[in-house]
Amino acid sequence: MRRATKQVGVILNRFQIFGSDLLGAGSESRVYALGREQILRIYNANVGWDYVERRRALYDELAKHDLPVALPELLSVNSWVGHVYTVEKRMPGQDFSKVLPELPGEDRAKALTSYLDVAAHLGTVHFPERPYGGLLLSDNAVHRERWRDYLLVKMQDALAESRADLEQDVPELDAVVAAIYARLALFDDYQGKSLVHGDYFPANVFIDVSHKICGVGDFGYTTVVGDARMDLAGALIFLEVLDDYLPDDSIFMHQLLIERWGEELLEVVEFYRLYYSIFFSGCKADDPATYAWCIGNLRAVSQGGI
Repeated sequence: MRRATKQVGVILNRFQIFGSDLLGAGSESRVYALGREQILRIYNANVGWDYVERRRALYDELAKHDLPVALPELLSVNSWVGHVYTVEKRMPGQDFSKVLPELPGEDRAKALTSYLDVAAHLGTVHFPERPYGGLLLSDNAVHRERWRDYLLVKMQDALAESRADLEQDVPELDAVVAAIYARLALFDDYQGKSLVHGDYFPANVFIDVSHKICGVGDFGYTTVVGDARMDLAGALIFLEVLDDYLPDDSIFMHQLLIERWGEELLEVVEFYRLYYSIFFSGCKADDPATYAWCIGNLRAVSQGGI
């Protein structure tokens, strides 16, 4: 750990960046302000050069589509003793997760509506020639010819990592998992192949002064070719993980989903709630709040609540 910190420190010194310039940190990288127009992203040591180059290629491809928001733009890719780092254009606007708690009434409704609209716009990007699965991961990553098969194997892989924790915290885990797997029948005939951000929630989007979402960032290991409704679900359910979560926001978004796409979408949304509760369940030590969200959803299945 000390060696990694020293290596990161060398990169920061090279750009004359100090700790106060840290904008955010996630499972893949730490992001620092680099003046007013750029950022420096330093990836964790387990993130390789090839992954970052695939991310740049995806951003270049998405730039060709007529999306109504700014997307990340990588200006350069470099490395220093095991750490890949990039210089990127700084996204416009502000982190939506920091702005949302302060928004009142009509401004809040406008922002949440825009937030859902942008999730829908992402799904207008299609990849008809690609198999279902990861857009940024290596060739040996999971890809399947049927969407339901991809979802199944990703849940199985996640459970292989988190089962010991879940068995302690979710009563009748095997029955809960079997009930979730049974819901895969929803996707027996699904054939769409859309861009799915996969981690679409307020901390990954940006909002402008007019309360419209103006940028989407952090496409990563969750970004896949799949069902566009997945990001619609994420826009709703991931609100619940925010520190300043207000249940009224969920009520508003829930109603908006019904108005736009009908009540039949809700069954799909609730499946993705459970899918993500398994997919992210390996975070007990690193992210207790998200783990608690996962456990709450899985317990609800055993109690007949979802």
